Amino acid sequence: MKRVAFVVVGLALVAGVIVLRDTGGSDSGLPVAPPAPTKLKPYVAEQVLVPGPQGRPSTPAGVVARAGHHKIQLSWTGDAPAYEVRWGDKVKLVTRPGTQLNGLENEREQQIDIRAVDSFGQRSQPAHAKATPRADNAPYTFVDRFDSPDEPDLQLWRLSKRTDCARATSGDEDDHDRLVISSSCGTRAVTLRSRTPFVRGDDESRLVIETDAPGTGGKLLLDLVPGPVSVQGEPVPPNTIRATVSTDNSGNSIVELVPNGTAVKPVPAALPGVTVRWELVLTPAGVQVVRDGDVVATSPFVPQWREATALVGVAALAGDRIRAGVDLIGYRTAKADAPLAGPTPQVRVDSPASTSANPIADVTAGQLRIALIPSRESEPVTAVKVNGVQVPLRPAIEGTPWKPGAEYPAVADLPEEAFTDNLNVQLVTQERIQVTHTDVELTGPKKEPRRQPGTPLVDAKPTLADPIPEVLDASGQPIENGAAFNRGRVVLEVRVNALDAAVAGLAGFEIRLDGNHVATVPTTADGPAAAGRWRISLNTGAMTAGAHAIEVKAFSTDSEVHPETGYVPFLLKP
Repeated sequence: MKRVAFVVVGLALVAGVIVLRDTGGSDSGLPVAPPAPTKLKPYVAEQVLVPGPQGRPSTPAGVVARAGHHKIQLSWTGDAPAYEVRWGDKVKLVTRPGTQLNGLENEREQQIDIRAVDSFGQRSQPAHAKATPRADNAPYTFVDRFDSPDEPDLQLWRLSKRTDCARATSGDEDDHDRLVISSSCGTRAVTLRSRTPFVRGDDESRLVIETDAPGTGGKLLLDLVPGPVSVQGEPVPPNTIRATVSTDNSGNSIVELVPNGTAVKPVPAALPGVTVRWELVLTPAGVQVVRDGDVVATSPFVPQWREATALVGVAALAGDRIRAGVDLIGYRTAKADAPLAGPTPQVRVDSPASTSANPIADVTAGQLRIALIPSRESEPVTAVKVNGVQVPLRPAIEGTPWKPGAEYPAVADLPEEAFTDNLNVQLVTQERIQVTHTDVELTGPKKEPRRQPGTPLVDAKPTLADPIPEVLDASGQPIENGAAFNRGRVVLEVRVNALDAAVAGLAGFEIRLDGNHVATVPTTADGPAAAGRWRISLNTGAMTAGAHAIEVKAFSTDSEVHPETGYVPFLLKP
């Protein structure tokens, strides 16, 4: 190891990761940046000391393979920063000791190799596993396994979103036989509404969902609402059962059950991309939330209603996006069927009347669902005009409060004049009311197959984990937030880690001090690394007093994956 003159500052001084992306092209008239390198040569400036590869990592132990419908779940033990999983002609890198292989052919055995990968790309000897996916034929009174090429079936489902920031589609790549809900709506829930009523039986009734949501940094919401509601807002409507699973960026989850719920068992840490089976179980004694067979929350609440609308929602953290795979949604309840669905009209609120409102044939009934938020104390809105015809507006659930800032779901039965491909809706009120959602249900005498084509808004391609630089003192301890420190030896710690279903291969990273290239650390000894922690020794003795900055830029072995950059500032005393 060698030495250099340069620096770093403590954990709290990390300024954040700035992603630099090449969006230029020959059509822009601007110079095109050269492609990012996918292979790095080692470089160390004077007085910089960088680590190098040591012994190879240990082989993963205790591998368990659990076969499911078109999938295999894998878990093992080990303390490596990453693992390489190979099956058939496919390979992926993961940063936790477990993963899920999707899109597999049922009844075809899969041979799987798992290797530990250290921070320099060195591989262990492989651990071996094999498993055979099997078709899921468990009995349900209603079930959708989302196996069709185009999903969702619009006879069975509606996606409710407050803006055009989400999609529900068949998955891409290995998710091709799943439903994928993808969203850039941030913390606002995107809701998949079942058109098949949830009808309680006399004894036990269950809403079942198998999904990898919530991923790290997200939420899963399961609602049973006694009324025609399409969105999952706040407050929770009266007599509604809601289970909320919230997971932070570290994979830790909590479960909340409304009303009157109590957590009874810790929730295991989430493994990114791994399907979990969640159930809302209604019994004569109350409600349970069940995770993979374990009861994790209970409530003594026994609803008086017999029929409810089932809603499944996902949400991300603020400013983030989410991609959730859904393998199954089913009921074990009294038998019920979805009403026959007609086309879905376009709805405009408080807009000029459309000149192209064409009648839709064979419609026997229609309903407008709308969600409102009043801006101040006022009387509830009790009427709307639809295509110029005034009709009563009523609360979707009796007892829902009308108050400023609270979402108020309401419904109106549509007149025949509204059985058209475009609907103009006007609230009959002088108050300032925010409309957060509208959708229309048209029913008819016949069923027509209707699917929703499209591709997910958030793709499945692995990305590079962010490099996080931090300055430590000579003993390896963080430097106090914002504090200036004396010249001398310091340690730059670089961490690359991500809780994703899969990450792109890491070719290595470059380090620049005040814009000057001082080190390059390759991480492809046997193949790409995926994550790790590196400590680089620096000497700041020859540097000037005042503010300085370190830039760490990580590169992928995949030419289509953008580099990621992290910065850390620091101060030197006079």
